Amino acid sequence: MKIKEMLFDGDIAVFLENEIEKEKQRRRYSMLSEEVEYPSVPDLLEKARAFCEGEYEPALPERVQIQKLGSDKKRVIYVYPLADRLMLKSVHYCLARTDIGLSPSCLAFRPGFSIHGAFRSVIQRYRPEYTCIRIDIKNYFNSIPIEQMTRILKAALPDEPDLAASLAQMLRKTEVLEKGRIICDDSKGVMAGMPLSPLLANLYLTEFDRMAEGWALVYVRYSDDIIFFCAPEKADALWQKIETELGKRGLLRNEEKSAIVPPGQSWEFLGLSYREGRVGLSFGSVRKMKGKISRAARKLYRWKIRKEASTERAVRALIRKFQFKFYGSGAKDDELTWSRWYFPLISDAEDLREIDAYMQEMIRYLDSGRHTKKNYKNLPYEELRRMGYVPLAAAFYGFRKPGTEPLKGGKEAIHRSPSKCPPGRKSKE
Repeated sequence: MKIKEMLFDGDIAVFLENEIEKEKQRRRYSMLSEEVEYPSVPDLLEKARAFCEGEYEPALPERVQIQKLGSDKKRVIYVYPLADRLMLKSVHYCLARTDIGLSPSCLAFRPGFSIHGAFRSVIQRYRPEYTCIRIDIKNYFNSIPIEQMTRILKAALPDEPDLAASLAQMLRKTEVLEKGRIICDDSKGVMAGMPLSPLLANLYLTEFDRMAEGWALVYVRYSDDIIFFCAPEKADALWQKIETELGKRGLLRNEEKSAIVPPGQSWEFLGLSYREGRVGLSFGSVRKMKGKISRAARKLYRWKIRKEASTERAVRALIRKFQFKFYGSGAKDDELTWSRWYFPLISDAEDLREIDAYMQEMIRYLDSGRHTKKNYKNLPYEELRRMGYVPLAAAFYGFRKPGTEPLKGGKEAIHRSPSKCPPGRKSKE
Protein backbone atom coordinates (compact mmCIF):
# COMPACT_ATOMS: atom_id res chain seq x y z
CA MET A 1 0.00 0.00 0.00
CA LYS A 2 1.36 3.41 -0.96
CA ILE A 3 1.88 6.12 1.65
CA LYS A 4 -0.85 8.30 0.09
CA GLU A 5 -3.33 5.47 0.52
CA MET A 6 -2.22 4.80 4.11
CA LEU A 7 -3.05 8.41 4.98
CA PHE A 8 -6.73 7.65 4.49
CA ASP A 9 -6.67 4.73 6.93
CA GLY A 10 -8.63 5.31 10.12
CA ASP A 11 -5.60 4.58 12.33
CA ILE A 12 -3.72 7.66 11.14
CA ALA A 13 -6.57 9.95 12.18
CA VAL A 14 -6.57 8.45 15.67
CA PHE A 15 -2.79 8.81 15.80
CA LEU A 16 -3.00 12.52 14.93
CA GLU A 17 -5.75 13.13 17.48
CA ASN A 18 -3.48 11.61 20.12
CA GLU A 19 -0.52 13.69 18.97
CA ILE A 20 -2.57 16.89 19.18
CA GLU A 21 -3.67 15.93 22.69
CA LYS A 22 -0.05 15.27 23.68
CA GLU A 23 0.92 18.74 22.41
CA LYS A 24 -1.77 20.19 24.66
CA GLN A 25 -0.52 18.13 27.61
CA ARG A 26 3.04 19.36 27.15
CA ARG A 27 1.92 22.97 27.27
CA ARG A 28 -0.28 22.28 30.26
CA TYR A 29 2.77 21.93 32.51
CA SER A 30 4.49 25.10 31.32
CA MET A 31 4.21 28.25 33.41
CA LEU A 32 4.79 30.27 30.23
CA SER A 33 2.16 28.53 28.11
CA GLU A 34 0.31 30.63 25.55
CA GLU A 35 -2.78 30.22 23.50
CA VAL A 36 -2.07 27.96 20.55
CA GLU A 37 -4.32 27.32 17.57
CA TYR A 38 -4.26 23.59 16.88
CA PRO A 39 -4.77 22.37 13.30
CA SER A 40 -7.59 19.97 12.41
CA VAL A 41 -6.90 16.36 11.51
CA PRO A 42 -8.37 16.70 7.97
CA ASP A 43 -6.13 19.70 7.26
CA LEU A 44 -3.08 17.80 8.46
CA LEU A 45 -3.90 14.79 6.30
CA GLU A 46 -4.38 17.00 3.25
CA LYS A 47 -0.97 18.59 3.84
CA ALA A 48 0.58 15.14 4.24
CA ARG A 49 -0.99 13.96 0.97
CA ALA A 50 0.33 17.04 -0.84
CA PHE A 51 3.80 16.52 0.65
CA CYS A 52 3.85 12.89 -0.52
CA GLU A 53 2.89 14.04 -4.04
CA GLY A 54 5.57 16.74 -4.15
CA GLU A 55 3.00 19.56 -4.00
CA TYR A 56 3.70 20.95 -0.53
CA GLU A 57 6.87 22.31 1.05
CA PRO A 58 7.04 22.75 4.83
CA ALA A 59 7.89 26.14 6.32
CA LEU A 60 11.44 26.80 7.49
CA PRO A 61 12.42 25.07 10.72
CA GLU A 62 13.82 26.99 13.66
CA ARG A 63 17.38 26.16 14.66
CA VAL A 64 17.47 25.96 18.44
CA GLN A 65 20.33 25.29 20.82
CA ILE A 66 19.38 23.40 23.95
CA GLN A 67 21.51 22.36 26.88
CA LYS A 68 22.47 18.71 27.06
CA LEU A 69 21.15 17.14 30.21
CA GLY A 70 23.77 16.72 32.88
CA SER A 71 26.39 18.91 31.17
CA ASP A 72 27.15 22.48 30.08
CA LYS A 73 27.31 21.50 26.41
CA LYS A 74 24.74 22.56 23.85
CA ARG A 75 23.05 20.50 21.16
CA VAL A 76 21.25 21.77 18.08
CA ILE A 77 17.72 20.70 17.20
CA TYR A 78 15.36 21.84 14.46
CA VAL A 79 11.76 22.69 15.29
CA TYR A 80 9.12 22.99 12.59
CA PRO A 81 5.92 24.99 13.11
CA LEU A 82 3.21 22.96 14.85
CA ALA A 83 1.12 22.13 11.78
CA ASP A 84 4.15 21.02 9.73
CA ARG A 85 5.54 19.07 12.66
CA LEU A 86 2.30 17.13 13.02
CA MET A 87 2.10 16.64 9.25
CA LEU A 88 5.60 15.17 9.21
CA LYS A 89 4.67 12.92 12.14
CA SER A 90 1.82 11.48 10.06
CA VAL A 91 4.24 10.76 7.19
CA HIS A 92 6.63 9.13 9.67
CA TYR A 93 3.77 7.03 11.06
CA CYS A 94 3.12 5.62 7.61
CA LEU A 95 6.76 5.15 6.59
CA ALA A 96 7.56 3.37 9.87
CA ARG A 97 4.93 0.78 8.95
CA THR A 98 6.39 0.28 5.48
CA ASP A 99 9.17 -2.16 4.62
CA ILE A 100 12.10 0.06 3.69
CA GLY A 101 14.73 -2.64 4.23
CA LEU A 102 15.89 -1.94 7.80
CA SER A 103 18.08 -4.56 9.43
CA PRO A 104 16.63 -6.66 12.30
CA SER A 105 19.64 -5.50 14.35
CA CYS A 106 18.35 -1.91 14.17
CA LEU A 107 15.81 -1.67 17.00
CA ALA A 108 15.09 2.03 17.53
CA PHE A 109 11.81 3.83 16.87
CA ARG A 110 10.14 0.95 15.05
CA PRO A 111 6.63 -0.46 15.58
CA GLY A 112 6.90 -3.76 17.41
CA PHE A 113 10.40 -2.97 18.70
CA SER A 114 11.16 -1.51 22.12
CA ILE A 115 13.97 -0.74 24.52
CA HIS A 116 12.90 -3.79 26.52
CA GLY A 117 13.31 -6.05 23.52
CA ALA A 118 16.61 -4.40 22.57
CA PHE A 119 18.12 -4.76 26.02
CA ARG A 120 16.78 -8.29 26.49
CA SER A 121 18.20 -9.32 23.12
CA VAL A 122 21.63 -8.25 24.35
CA ILE A 123 21.31 -9.82 27.81
CA GLN A 124 20.16 -13.17 26.45
CA ARG A 125 23.21 -13.48 24.17
CA TYR A 126 25.77 -11.95 26.52
CA ARG A 127 28.43 -14.10 28.20
CA PRO A 128 30.78 -12.94 30.97
CA GLU A 129 33.84 -13.93 28.91
CA TYR A 130 32.96 -11.48 26.11
CA THR A 131 34.59 -8.08 25.61
CA CYS A 132 32.06 -5.26 25.12
CA ILE A 133 32.58 -2.52 22.56
CA ARG A 134 30.24 0.39 23.06
CA ILE A 135 30.02 2.98 20.25
CA ASP A 136 28.25 6.33 20.28
CA ILE A 137 28.32 8.48 17.13
CA LYS A 138 29.21 12.14 17.54
CA ASN A 139 26.31 14.48 16.71
CA TYR A 140 24.83 11.67 14.60
CA PHE A 141 21.58 13.10 13.24
CA ASN A 142 23.05 16.48 12.29
CA SER A 143 26.24 15.04 10.74
CA ILE A 144 24.66 12.62 8.25
CA PRO A 145 25.81 13.69 4.72
CA ILE A 146 22.73 14.81 2.80
CA GLU A 147 23.66 13.60 -0.68
CA GLN A 148 24.43 10.11 0.60
CA MET A 149 21.16 10.16 2.55
CA THR A 150 19.11 11.18 -0.49
CA ARG A 151 20.61 8.38 -2.60
CA ILE A 152 19.71 5.86 0.11
CA LEU A 153 16.18 7.31 0.31
CA LYS A 154 15.67 6.98 -3.44
CA ALA A 155 16.76 3.34 -3.35
CA ALA A 156 14.59 2.57 -0.30
CA LEU A 157 11.44 4.17 -1.80
CA PRO A 158 11.33 2.96 -5.42
CA ASP A 159 7.51 3.12 -5.47
CA GLU A 160 7.38 6.57 -3.85
CA PRO A 161 9.50 8.83 -6.11
CA ASP A 162 7.51 11.99 -5.27
CA LEU A 163 7.86 11.41 -1.53
CA ALA A 164 11.59 10.69 -1.90
CA ALA A 165 11.93 13.93 -3.89
CA SER A 166 10.01 15.93 -1.24
CA LEU A 167 12.22 14.55 1.50
CA ALA A 168 15.38 15.26 -0.50
CA GLN A 169 14.26 18.83 -1.17
CA MET A 170 13.52 19.39 2.52
CA LEU A 171 16.92 18.00 3.56
CA ARG A 172 18.87 19.93 0.92
CA LYS A 173 17.33 23.26 1.83
CA THR A 174 19.95 25.17 3.81
CA GLU A 175 17.77 28.07 5.01
CA VAL A 176 16.61 27.90 8.63
CA LEU A 177 15.32 30.38 11.18
CA GLU A 178 17.41 31.43 14.14
CA LYS A 179 16.11 34.06 16.58
CA GLY A 180 13.70 35.33 13.95
CA ARG A 181 16.29 35.66 11.16
CA ILE A 182 16.81 33.47 8.10
CA ILE A 183 20.32 32.03 8.11
CA CYS A 184 22.19 29.47 6.01
CA ASP A 185 22.95 26.16 7.73
CA ASP A 186 24.67 23.67 5.44
CA SER A 187 25.54 21.16 8.19
CA LYS A 188 22.13 20.19 9.52
CA GLY A 189 22.07 16.56 8.35
CA VAL A 190 18.68 14.94 8.90
CA MET A 191 17.87 17.58 11.54
CA ALA A 192 17.62 16.26 15.09
CA GLY A 193 14.16 17.14 16.40
CA MET A 194 12.49 16.80 12.99
CA PRO A 195 9.82 14.04 13.21
CA LEU A 196 11.30 11.95 10.40
CA SER A 197 14.91 12.17 11.60
CA PRO A 198 14.84 8.93 13.69
CA LEU A 199 13.66 6.88 10.72
CA LEU A 200 16.17 8.49 8.36
CA ALA A 201 18.95 7.87 10.91
CA ASN A 202 17.93 4.22 11.07
CA LEU A 203 17.94 3.92 7.31
CA TYR A 204 21.30 5.63 6.81
CA LEU A 205 23.26 2.88 8.60
CA THR A 206 21.40 -0.11 7.15
CA GLU A 207 24.37 -1.22 5.06
CA PHE A 208 26.64 -0.81 8.10
CA ASP A 209 24.21 -2.97 10.13
CA ARG A 210 24.36 -5.81 7.63
CA MET A 211 28.15 -5.77 7.64
CA ALA A 212 28.43 -5.45 11.44
CA GLU A 213 26.22 -8.50 12.02
CA GLY A 214 29.07 -10.63 10.71
CA TRP A 215 31.82 -8.91 12.67
CA ALA A 216 30.93 -9.94 16.23
CA LEU A 217 29.17 -12.52 18.36
CA VAL A 218 26.52 -9.96 19.33
CA TYR A 219 25.59 -6.74 17.54
CA VAL A 220 22.68 -4.39 18.26
CA ARG A 221 22.07 -0.78 17.24
CA TYR A 222 19.55 1.59 18.79
CA SER A 223 19.83 4.70 16.60
CA ASP A 224 23.40 5.94 17.32
CA ASP A 225 23.81 3.79 20.44
CA ILE A 226 25.71 0.70 19.24
CA ILE A 227 27.00 -2.31 21.13
CA PHE A 228 29.20 -5.25 20.09
CA PHE A 229 30.37 -8.28 22.04
CA CYS A 230 33.36 -10.22 20.79
CA ALA A 231 36.25 -12.43 21.89
CA PRO A 232 38.82 -10.32 23.83
CA GLU A 233 41.62 -11.00 21.34
CA LYS A 234 39.53 -9.54 18.49
CA ALA A 235 38.52 -6.29 20.22
CA ASP A 236 41.27 -3.98 18.96
CA ALA A 237 40.88 -5.04 15.33
CA LEU A 238 37.10 -4.67 15.53
CA TRP A 239 37.47 -1.21 17.10
CA GLN A 240 39.56 -0.08 14.11
CA LYS A 241 37.18 -1.67 11.59
CA ILE A 242 34.21 0.18 13.13
CA GLU A 243 36.06 3.49 12.98
CA THR A 244 37.00 2.94 9.33
CA GLU A 245 33.48 2.04 8.19
CA LEU A 246 31.88 4.94 10.08
CA GLY A 247 34.47 7.27 8.53
CA LYS A 248 33.46 6.12 5.03
CA ARG A 249 29.97 7.34 5.89
CA GLY A 250 31.10 10.74 7.13
CA LEU A 251 30.62 9.84 10.80
CA LEU A 252 32.88 10.06 13.85
CA ARG A 253 32.88 8.22 17.17
CA ASN A 254 31.98 10.18 20.27
CA GLU A 255 35.20 9.57 22.21
CA GLU A 256 33.61 10.36 25.59
CA LYS A 257 30.89 7.74 25.20
CA SER A 258 32.69 5.05 23.21
CA ALA A 259 34.66 2.40 25.07
CA ILE A 260 36.16 -1.06 25.09
CA VAL A 261 35.09 -2.85 28.27
CA PRO A 262 37.07 -5.97 29.29
CA PRO A 263 35.23 -9.18 30.27
CA GLY A 264 33.45 -9.11 33.62
CA GLN A 265 33.34 -5.32 33.96
CA SER A 266 30.22 -3.16 34.00
CA TRP A 267 28.89 -2.17 30.58
CA GLU A 268 26.17 0.31 29.64
CA PHE A 269 23.56 0.43 26.90
CA LEU A 270 20.36 2.44 26.45
CA GLY A 271 20.68 4.26 29.75
CA LEU A 272 21.13 1.02 31.70
CA SER A 273 24.15 -0.69 33.24
CA TYR A 274 24.88 -4.40 33.67
CA ARG A 275 27.35 -6.15 35.93
CA GLU A 276 27.39 -9.63 37.41
CA GLY A 277 23.69 -10.14 36.84
CA ARG A 278 22.47 -6.76 38.09
CA VAL A 279 20.70 -4.28 35.83
CA GLY A 280 20.66 -0.71 37.09
CA LEU A 281 20.52 2.81 35.72
CA SER A 282 23.64 4.00 33.97
CA PHE A 283 25.75 6.72 35.54
CA GLY A 284 24.70 9.04 32.70
CA SER A 285 20.97 8.42 33.22
CA VAL A 286 21.18 9.37 36.89
CA ARG A 287 23.36 12.41 36.18
CA LYS A 288 21.12 13.66 33.39
CA MET A 289 17.94 13.36 35.43
CA LYS A 290 19.50 15.17 38.39
CA GLY A 291 20.61 17.94 36.03
CA LYS A 292 17.11 18.24 34.61
CA ILE A 293 15.55 18.41 38.08
CA SER A 294 18.06 21.04 39.17
CA ARG A 295 17.43 23.31 36.18
CA ALA A 296 13.66 23.02 36.50
CA ALA A 297 13.76 23.80 40.23
CA ARG A 298 15.97 26.86 39.78
CA LYS A 299 13.78 28.14 36.97
CA LEU A 300 10.67 27.68 39.11
CA TYR A 301 12.28 29.45 42.06
CA ARG A 302 13.04 32.48 39.86
CA TRP A 303 9.43 32.38 38.63
CA LYS A 304 8.16 32.16 42.22
CA ILE A 305 10.12 35.28 43.24
CA ARG A 306 9.17 37.22 40.12
CA LYS A 307 5.46 36.41 40.43
CA GLU A 308 5.43 36.50 44.24
CA ALA A 309 3.85 33.05 44.14
CA SER A 310 3.52 30.71 47.08
CA THR A 311 6.05 27.96 47.76
CA GLU A 312 3.28 25.37 47.50
CA ARG A 313 2.35 26.51 44.01
CA ALA A 314 5.97 26.21 42.85
CA VAL A 315 6.35 22.82 44.56
CA ARG A 316 3.20 21.45 42.94
CA ALA A 317 4.41 22.65 39.53
CA LEU A 318 7.75 20.87 39.94
CA ILE A 319 6.08 17.69 41.17
CA ARG A 320 3.59 17.70 38.28
CA LYS A 321 6.36 18.12 35.73
CA PHE A 322 8.37 15.15 36.93
CA GLN A 323 5.47 12.91 37.87
CA PHE A 324 4.46 13.21 34.21
CA LYS A 325 8.03 12.38 33.11
CA PHE A 326 8.27 9.42 35.48
CA TYR A 327 4.75 7.99 35.29
CA GLY A 328 2.96 9.74 32.41
CA SER A 329 -0.74 10.46 32.18
CA GLY A 330 -1.87 6.84 32.23
CA ALA A 331 -2.41 6.80 28.47
CA LYS A 332 -1.26 3.77 26.49
CA ASP A 333 1.16 5.84 24.41
CA ASP A 334 3.23 7.19 27.31
CA GLU A 335 6.18 5.19 25.97
CA LEU A 336 9.02 7.37 27.22
CA THR A 337 8.05 7.48 30.88
CA TRP A 338 10.49 6.00 33.34
CA SER A 339 7.91 3.56 34.63
CA ARG A 340 7.57 2.06 31.15
CA TRP A 341 11.16 2.52 30.03
CA TYR A 342 13.19 1.41 33.06
CA PHE A 343 10.94 -0.33 35.61
CA PRO A 344 10.51 -3.58 33.63
CA LEU A 345 14.27 -3.97 33.31
CA ILE A 346 16.10 -2.78 36.43
CA SER A 347 16.83 -5.22 39.23
CA ASP A 348 16.31 -3.00 42.27
CA ALA A 349 15.51 0.55 43.40
CA GLU A 350 18.96 1.62 44.58
CA ASP A 351 19.59 4.09 41.74
CA LEU A 352 15.99 5.31 41.96
CA ARG A 353 16.54 6.17 45.64
CA GLU A 354 19.44 8.41 44.66
CA ILE A 355 17.15 10.34 42.32
CA ASP A 356 14.38 10.41 44.95
CA ALA A 357 16.75 11.98 47.48
CA TYR A 358 17.84 14.60 44.97
CA MET A 359 14.27 15.35 43.90
CA GLN A 360 13.24 15.92 47.52
CA GLU A 361 16.26 18.17 48.07
CA MET A 362 15.36 20.33 45.05
CA ILE A 363 11.68 20.47 46.02
CA ARG A 364 12.73 21.85 49.42
CA TYR A 365 15.09 24.29 47.67
CA LEU A 366 11.97 26.04 46.36
CA ASP A 367 11.17 27.22 49.89
CA SER A 368 14.17 29.50 50.35
CA GLY A 369 16.37 29.24 47.25
CA ARG A 370 19.06 27.69 49.42
CA HIS A 371 19.95 24.25 50.74
CA THR A 372 19.44 24.54 54.49
CA LYS A 373 18.20 22.29 57.29
CA LYS A 374 15.31 24.70 57.79
CA ASN A 375 13.85 23.55 54.48
CA TYR A 376 13.26 20.09 55.98
CA LYS A 377 11.28 21.61 58.84
CA ASN A 378 9.17 23.79 56.52
CA LEU A 379 8.63 21.00 53.98
CA PRO A 380 8.65 17.63 55.75
CA TYR A 381 8.16 14.46 53.76
CA GLU A 382 4.47 14.26 54.70
CA GLU A 383 3.92 17.67 53.09
CA LEU A 384 5.57 16.56 49.87
CA ARG A 385 3.27 13.56 49.71
CA ARG A 386 0.25 15.75 50.40
CA MET A 387 1.20 17.91 47.42
CA GLY A 388 1.31 14.88 45.12
CA TYR A 389 4.89 13.62 45.31
CA VAL A 390 5.33 9.90 44.61
CA PRO A 391 8.89 8.58 45.06
CA LEU A 392 10.33 6.44 42.29
CA ALA A 393 11.41 3.66 44.65
CA ALA A 394 7.90 3.21 46.04
CA ALA A 395 6.41 3.28 42.54
CA PHE A 396 8.96 0.70 41.36
CA TYR A 397 8.13 -1.78 44.11
CA GLY A 398 4.43 -1.20 43.42
CA PHE A 399 5.11 -2.03 39.79
CA ARG A 400 7.28 -5.07 40.53
CA LYS A 401 4.71 -7.59 41.65
CA PRO A 402 5.63 -10.90 43.30
CA GLY A 403 6.38 -13.64 40.81
CA THR A 404 7.91 -11.38 38.15
CA GLU A 405 10.40 -13.38 36.13
CA PRO A 406 13.93 -11.90 36.15
CA LEU A 407 15.89 -11.43 32.98
CA LYS A 408 18.60 -13.97 32.34
CA GLY A 409 22.08 -13.00 31.18
CA GLY A 410 24.07 -15.95 29.91
CA LYS A 411 24.26 -18.32 32.87
CA GLU A 412 23.52 -15.60 35.42
CA ALA A 413 20.07 -14.56 36.56
CA ILE A 414 19.54 -10.91 37.31
CA HIS A 415 18.97 -10.58 41.02
CA ARG A 416 18.06 -7.76 43.33
CA SER A 417 21.49 -7.08 44.66
CA PRO A 418 21.92 -4.33 47.26
CA SER A 419 25.41 -3.64 45.98
CA LYS A 420 26.19 -0.57 43.91
CA CYS A 421 26.83 -1.08 40.22
CA PRO A 422 29.65 1.29 39.22
CA PRO A 423 29.44 2.95 35.82
CA GLY A 424 31.45 1.51 32.96
CA ARG A 425 34.77 3.15 32.29
CA LYS A 426 36.64 3.51 29.06
CA SER A 427 39.36 0.93 29.16
CA LYS A 428 41.39 -1.24 26.85
CA GLU A 429 43.28 -3.16 29.51
